[in-house]
Amino acid sequence: MALAVLGTMAGGCYVGFNAVNTYSVSSRLYSEAEAAAHNQIDLILSKEPFNLGVQPTRVPIEVMTTAELDTLAPQPLSSPPPTTNQYYPYYRNYTYTGGPLAKQAFVYTDPVTGTVVVTGTLTAFITDTGSTMTFAGSTANLNVRCAHVEVKYSFRNRDSVNNPTNYTVALDTMRTANQ
Repeated sequence: MALAVLGTMAGGCYVGFNAVNTYSVSSRLYSEAEAAAHNQIDLILSKEPFNLGVQPTRVPIEVMTTAELDTLAPQPLSSPPPTTNQYYPYYRNYTYTGGPLAKQAFVYTDPVTGTVVVTGTLTAFITDTGSTMTFAGSTANLNVRCAHVEVKYSFRNRDSVNNPTNYTVALDTMRTANQ
């Protein structure tokens, strides 16, 4: 009888510790995904020069809309662009397939087995708000960009593609041109 009680308690402890471990790992992964998204937001807010008032315009790739990216890379890139292309310095960090920029956010590798356990993709959606201001009879474009940054990752064979409410971290910000 005592052995049965002890076995039941041991089983309960195992299930409880497993649940606590899963929760701690998922919390750590969420924090890492949030840090990756926040780093991209910081990059969007600090990347220079961002000046639309000069010709040619100076817009960092991190602040470009999809239409602006299409002018740099008119077709989806499956191989490195020529080294003379403006897009070339960013090719290794970003993947461009005719939409917003995406890059690998983080990868967690199991230290014991060496297998990749968690992969993530960071995607930045940049839109021009079209904000204008009228003063003294003239209208000026304020050059405000809205950035929506998402980090999607998979963990324990669940991902944000099949269940969009799980394993997605999203942050937003706005940025205006320097001039």
